[in-house]
Amino acid sequence: MSEVARYKILATSYINKQLLFEGDEVDYDGKPGSALEPINDAAKEAKKKADKNYVEPKAEGDGEVVNDSDDKPKTEGDGSNQADVDLAALRDEYEALFNSAPHPAMKAETMKTKIAEKRAELGV
Repeated sequence: MSEVARYKILATSYINKQLLFEGDEVDYDGKPGSALEPINDAAKEAKKKADKNYVEPKAEGDGEVVNDSDDKPKTEGDGSNQADVDLAALRDEYEALFNSAPHPAMKAETMKTKIAEKRAELGV
């Protein structure tokens, strides 16, 4: 049996249909984003595969901040968490365009509409 990837949450996140807060730990088998810091070897490998610019964090307390890539999460994978990945990608894109997180109850279709309108407004 292979090891389950375990991460420390760096920013409030919605993962596995749960709202998790900074400092929480979670087992996650999807593509890790910038709000997840790997704890075990399985998580470190998943992070490396997900982010070609990933830099191994130094020992805790050294004050160095790891800056993950600005790449948007891709929605590839085995499909087991596809809906969660798609929603996370939409939330990330919304936050990048509007400089604020979408309302927690905002539906994916509403986010898509607002993102499309903002992109049209910006000419992107």
